Amino acid sequence: MGGLVELCSTFVFALCLITRGVTGTCQTYCDDKWNGTGTYPCTQKLTSRGTTYRSCGWWSRCSSGSYTMYYSTYKCCQQTCKVNGSWTLWGSWSAYGPCSTTCGQGARKYVRQRNCTNPTPKHGGLNCNGSSTEYINLQCLPSVKCQINGGWSAWTSWYEASTCTKTCGSGLKSYLRWRHCTNPSPKNGGRACYGGSVGRSLKKCLLQTCPVDGSWSTWSSWKNHGQCSATCGVGDLQHVRTRTCNNPLASNGGRECVGNKTEIISVSCSTKPCPPKSSLMVCSTYGNCGCAYGFYGNGFSCKGSLGRQFLLLFMETNSYSQFEVKENRSTEIYVAALADSNITLRTTPEKLQALPFTRNKVITRGASKVLIPKSFRTEDIKIEKKAILLESTTPVIVVTMNHDGNSSDTSLILPVERLGLRYIIGTTDPFSPKLTAHKSQVAIAALHDNTTVTIQLKFDSNSSLTYQNNQYFSEDKLTLNLNKFESFQFCKQADLTGTLVGADLPVAVFAGNRCNKLQTFGYCSHLMEQLPPIDDLDNEFIVPPSLEFGGSKVRIVAAQKTHIEFFFDGQKKEKVLDPGTYQDARIYSDHSAYIKADKPIMVLGFAIRMNQKEEGDPYMSLVPGFNQYLSQYSIVVPVGYTKNFLSVILKEESKSSLRIDDQALSRDFIVSKMEVVISKGKYLVLILQTSSGGHRVETLDGSRFGLMVHGQKNGDSYGYAANMVKAS
Repeated sequence: MGGLVELCSTFVFALCLITRGVTGTCQTYCDDKWNGTGTYPCTQKLTSRGTTYRSCGWWSRCSSGSYTMYYSTYKCCQQTCKVNGSWTLWGSWSAYGPCSTTCGQGARKYVRQRNCTNPTPKHGGLNCNGSSTEYINLQCLPSVKCQINGGWSAWTSWYEASTCTKTCGSGLKSYLRWRHCTNPSPKNGGRACYGGSVGRSLKKCLLQTCPVDGSWSTWSSWKNHGQCSATCGVGDLQHVRTRTCNNPLASNGGRECVGNKTEIISVSCSTKPCPPKSSLMVCSTYGNCGCAYGFYGNGFSCKGSLGRQFLLLFMETNSYSQFEVKENRSTEIYVAALADSNITLRTTPEKLQALPFTRNKVITRGASKVLIPKSFRTEDIKIEKKAILLESTTPVIVVTMNHDGNSSDTSLILPVERLGLRYIIGTTDPFSPKLTAHKSQVAIAALHDNTTVTIQLKFDSNSSLTYQNNQYFSEDKLTLNLNKFESFQFCKQADLTGTLVGADLPVAVFAGNRCNKLQTFGYCSHLMEQLPPIDDLDNEFIVPPSLEFGGSKVRIVAAQKTHIEFFFDGQKKEKVLDPGTYQDARIYSDHSAYIKADKPIMVLGFAIRMNQKEEGDPYMSLVPGFNQYLSQYSIVVPVGYTKNFLSVILKEESKSSLRIDDQALSRDFIVSKMEVVISKGKYLVLILQTSSGGHRVETLDGSRFGLMVHGQKNGDSYGYAANMVKAS
């Protein structure tokens, strides 16, 4: 290695020149991994020459001599080396973004890092191999639990739930199966499963051949049997009809038919008018005597609700026996007759002695009242023997009143020839879902033995109706068998509107509410009406208001898919109703409504008070359609009410020909008058004040008009339509 020369000095005494000589070789040796420097040793030889001096006085020096010195030392070589990078340890995991869900179990991304500083790469050394960042997804559970909607499990196997409905022949056996809302179960506010948990099925069961009892064929048409007993006016003419015991014939030991195969009756007949002999009316002065006593008909049977036989039933009411005793009222029959008549009451042998009379009670022309024991009121969910058949020797109008001492309602009763096989039910929604007093109810009465009744239930509720340990839900069918004068009533803490009743023989059907409120103020009131068969429904109506200072809740019920047009206060609304559904509306005391439909519908009116100061509380009434209007009516107005009214709907030009008990209309009778203009012309809706008792209402020009009867007192009211079946 080369040499170096250095100057050196000593203070005052010496001055030297040093020559460095280096021997040895530096090798590539890096013993420091962090900075890359080498420390391998090598030898240096040093020669030091100099002159010595001495002090010759203050701040003076003098040469004293010279010298040479040799010595050696060691020193590290300086070598720079490459340093490869190396990773530090991984850092802790930390959240990287939110949870993937806002409720329930989700996933969340986490991150950790490391650095290439252990050591850091230098002098061309290699970088660390791999990534400085690492991610991982871990489960996360937010504080909010997810809603879980319930799901049905699979159905169980069918279970035999009943024995065969027949002891011989072909019957039905009931089967049940279940499923549970556990697949999954609803949690955290999730929806419960939709639909029923119980499945039902009826399957045929075949047993031994049954004895077949003989049954009568239908009666033949009536035929004249002799001549009219009167040469003028009204007389009697015998008619005969026959039947045979072949529908079916008795077989397999079955019983023969019971009863007569021939029936003879006397009906009113008329040849020509007789000259008047007194002030008593044989037939209406203003009508033509085409039917008995001037009403629509052919001389043998009258159109509308006039007849000789009526099937009666009184539905259950709230029990206020102390008030019933005080008022001396319970169940009542009102009979409106245009001539003296004999009345007979018939029922099952078990209940016959409970009737106030059974035959030949004489009633006079006008209105008569018959009290019926409360024991004839029906009870829920049981077959009973409580129907009553009223028979009259002359055509009459029959109205029943059901009174619990606090509230009441009336119903026009249909003659038996106007009973039908198919009915749709109308009731109201119970005001309170907890008070059993507000229940909707339906009652059915049979006119013949072995009457099969099928009830297709409809109600907006997840609950069921239980009969003979079987549960029936909405849309289920309940089938039962009724004999002559037997009845069946069922009720529900829900609206039964839309329920269908069918039978293989004519039945009478009644519907309403045991006691209901339609406003937050006022009192609970009994609601009841006999319903017309579906075949007698109409499709065009004018709806008058109900109470003097109140209004009406109108319910339109469709038995089939129907397009409805509703006109009220200058506005028109349209709606399509599906089978078994309804539409509600309200009209006020100074308005009427016009309803038109493309299919027959049932229109019900429920009286409502418009404020707390007015009289009257709810009553239920059918609204007659145009095809149910008559030109002459016989009506009865019950006693015990402070105000009684007639609602008359007639063409404007017929107002002057309207007569009430032979009296022309005077201003004193008119409480209110409204005009309704439709495509058929201008109609008037007249609210007329009247008195209790029997009345005859008719038009001189023979024009047909609608008529409704209603009355009120403090806390109670009643109402009914004067006719509710088609007249043509």
